[in-house]
Amino acid sequence: MAATTMRILFAGTPAPMMNEVLARLAARGFGAYRAEKLREARELLETFRVDIVLATESLVDGSGYALADTMKQHSGTLIVGVALSESWLWLPVVERGVSVLGKRALGHAMIEAELDRVLGIRLLEERSTRRIAPRLSDGRPDSDRTIRLVTHRNGACSLD
Repeated sequence: MAATTMRILFAGTPAPMMNEVLARLAARGFGAYRAEKLREARELLETFRVDIVLATESLVDGSGYALADTMKQHSGTLIVGVALSESWLWLPVVERGVSVLGKRALGHAMIEAELDRVLGIRLLEERSTRRIAPRLSDGRPDSDRTIRLVTHRNGACSLD
């Protein structure tokens, strides 16, 4: 079983289908905090770093759009759900710290793929920043970041 990393905050009351999406993401290692109120969501964002906030348009004490400035500061993603008569329309408001409201909308069936995409980008960014700087065979840092080919006595080649 994979370790769960809390990368999502859901603010508001999720529809049953969204609970299923969040459960599938949790099974893949992406857990979610939950907050019923805007105030609770803000407190969680002050305490924990999350990559994505999913918020309903109307919360008990405010609007999901009110979290946009915080997500811009954190270079995160905010997607606001607008309840329709029989479904939801998801509006990206902030994507990776940049305002994108009005550029596109996601149907309820598309939200899981969008969450996978955003979380995948974040994981790639984390992996690239964790890479160890290349070193020469004597342990010194390789400042020009070139890959050196080393030929061994038996004729095999390896990267140094």
